[in-house]
Amino acid sequence: MKRHSLSLAIATLGLTLIFNPVAASAAPQVFEASGATPNDILNTVNAFRNFLGNPNNIAGPPSATGHREINWDAVPDAFSAPNLLPANFFNKNSPRGIVFFTPGTGFEVSANMVNPTNTPVRFGNIHPVYPALFSAFSPQKLFTALNSTITENLFFVPSGTPGVNSTEPATVKGFGVVFTDVNVANSTKIEYFDVAGKLLFSRHVLPQPTARAGFSFLGVGFDTASVFLVRITSGNRILRVPNLDVVAMDDFIYGEPQALVP
Repeated sequence: MKRHSLSLAIATLGLTLIFNPVAASAAPQVFEASGATPNDILNTVNAFRNFLGNPNNIAGPPSATGHREINWDAVPDAFSAPNLLPANFFNKNSPRGIVFFTPGTGFEVSANMVNPTNTPVRFGNIHPVYPALFSAFSPQKLFTALNSTITENLFFVPSGTPGVNSTEPATVKGFGVVFTDVNVANSTKIEYFDVAGKLLFSRHVLPQPTARAGFSFLGVGFDTASVFLVRITSGNRILRVPNLDVVAMDDFIYGEPQALVP
């Protein structure tokens, strides 16, 4: 990511940074797997959780240890398909210290099987084929950017209070994503940047071993909380028609956000 893109992200959120980046002194640790079922990647996902540290702090107050997870399943119908998910939902409504942004038109969480608008599951509201292409690692909701394959993530010290939006920037020691329906080896990747906009690490996601509805996981960990921004490229086609390679996302797993050090 070019430096001006990071500056735009910071300006969009009204932040002023006067902090120095925390250098990662050891080589990043990569956790990756793909498979036809959730169990095929579960051991790798758990290994990444253990690397980040336990427990899962969910939407609790700030902590010096542990990690955070988002599995989308508790997102209410009002913020699920066909409605948009607010970019700061997991910094305000369910405070987990992360804000999303995209060059697209917003974000969507797929509908629950039972919902008041009878919206199809797994983005069947976007195209009727998608429920057969995508599977949920943690049933039953998925996540996507709309009209873009790019999702960028900024971190904040969680407020610990639902309804209170944190404005205190933070870094994390690692970040990982479960993807579904990655078919092409170079279509999907995660990039990790420090607070100065320097690329720390980039890696493509392993494709699934099946034609459809499989799983891929990529998590990268660092020895210090040096990751300020993460850019996800989910496939090489936006979710509109079922072309290669449309990709959806499930669980986000990341280190406990730590306040930047002046």
